Amino acid sequence: MKIKFLLDENMPFALLEFLTNRGYDTIHLKKIEKVGIKNGEVYKVAEKDNSWIITRDSDFKNLHKFIEHNIRGILVFTVTDTRTQNILNLMKQFLEFHSEKLTSKHLIIIEDKEVKIYESK
Repeated sequence: MKIKFLLDENMPFALLEFLTNRGYDTIHLKKIEKVGIKNGEVYKVAEKDNSWIITRDSDFKNLHKFIEHNIRGILVFTVTDTRTQNILNLMKQFLEFHSEKLTSKHLIIIEDKEVKIYESK
């Protein structure tokens, strides 16, 4: 199954290009004119496209909401350095060391010094 990503509006466009260049189907909420939608609507878009959500919105760390929605998974960046280059570097590291986690449903929280991975039960 091809891995798809839905980038929340708080993610840089450079991440869209980065992931697309690596062969992932990637869309950005701003590119599909979904700016300002509520988190529940973001889940619906991800469910419809069977995609992962990538965001910096800490509301998406809610394990209960993650489990109740039929999405591929969520990657939440909770980092102090939110510059684009840091996000790209962290995503590259994640893909190098944890890309196998993208094949099943996980809530993944990427922090400054660690990656926390929760499975859907």
